[in-house]
Amino acid sequence: MEEKTQSKNTILWILLFLFGLIIIFLVYSNLKTKKQYQQTIYNLERTAEEKDSLQLELEQIYVQYQQLKTNNDTLNQKLASQKQKVAQLIQELRHVKATDKQKIEQLKQEVSLLRNIMRSYIRQIDSLYQKNQILVQENKKIKEQYTAVIVEKQELEQQTDSLKKTVKIASSLDARPVSFVALSKRDRETRRIRKAQKFQVCFTILANKIAQKGTRKVYLRIARPDGEILINENSSTFTYQGKEIFYSAMKEVDYEGKDTQVCIYYLNNTELPAGKYTAYVFVDDRLVLTTDINLK
Repeated sequence: MEEKTQSKNTILWILLFLFGLIIIFLVYSNLKTKKQYQQTIYNLERTAEEKDSLQLELEQIYVQYQQLKTNNDTLNQKLASQKQKVAQLIQELRHVKATDKQKIEQLKQEVSLLRNIMRSYIRQIDSLYQKNQILVQENKKIKEQYTAVIVEKQELEQQTDSLKKTVKIASSLDARPVSFVALSKRDRETRRIRKAQKFQVCFTILANKIAQKGTRKVYLRIARPDGEILINENSSTFTYQGKEIFYSAMKEVDYEGKDTQVCIYYLNNTELPAGKYTAYVFVDDRLVLTTDINLK
C-alpha cells in the first residue's frame, strides 16, 4: 500500500515538474514573441520616419534647385536635369511602402548622391558668380578708362578746334577802307547818280605775318538803297558761310603778307536810284570791311 502511495507521489511530482517546464516555456516564448513584435513595430516606425525624412529632404533639395540661377546655359541644363531627377524620386518615394526597408535604403543612397551633386553645383555657381563679379569690376574699370579716354579725346578735339579757330582768326586778313566813290565817264568823282558810270572801292589789306601768302580772290558786293545787289555781265556767285551769293565784281590779288593796296571797279550800265549805296568787301570767305556813300 505504501509502495503504491509513493509511486503515485513520484508520478505527481514528475507531472508537476513537466507542467512547470511547460509553463516556463510558454512564458519565455510569449516574452520572446512580444519582444519581436515590439522590435518589429519599432523598425516599422523608424522606417516610416526615415521615409518621411527622405520625403522632406527631397522636397528641400527640389526647392534649392529651383532657387539656383546662373547665366551659364550648360550649367542651367544640368541643373534642370537634376531637378527632374529629384521630382521623379519624390514621386517614387510616395509609392514606396514603409515596410520596404531595402527600397528606402536604396533611395537614401540616391538622395545622398543628389545632395553631393547639388553641393558641387552650388560651388560651381559660387565660383562663376565670383568670377563674374571680377569681370564686372574689370568691365567697369575698362568703361571708366574708356570714358576717360573719350572725354580726354573730346577735350583735345575741342582744344584743337579752338586752336584752329584761333589760328584761323589770327591768320585771317583784315582790311582798312580808303575810298568808295562813283566815277563819271571821264573817271572823275561824282555825287550825282545819273552821272555814275562805275563805282570804285579802294582799301588796304593789312599785313599779317602768319597769313598764307599767295593769290587771294577779293569779292565786292554793292547794295543799292533798296538792298538789291548790283550785278552786270561780269558778275557771278561765290561761297560765303556755306551759301552761294552774288558778287558785283571780283579781283585776284597777290598777297605777300604786307600791307597791300587794292582797288576794285564795278561798271554800271543801268539807271540807278538816288540814295545810300553800301559796299561789302570779302576776302577768304570773310567780310573784311563795309563802307557806303550817298548819291543824289
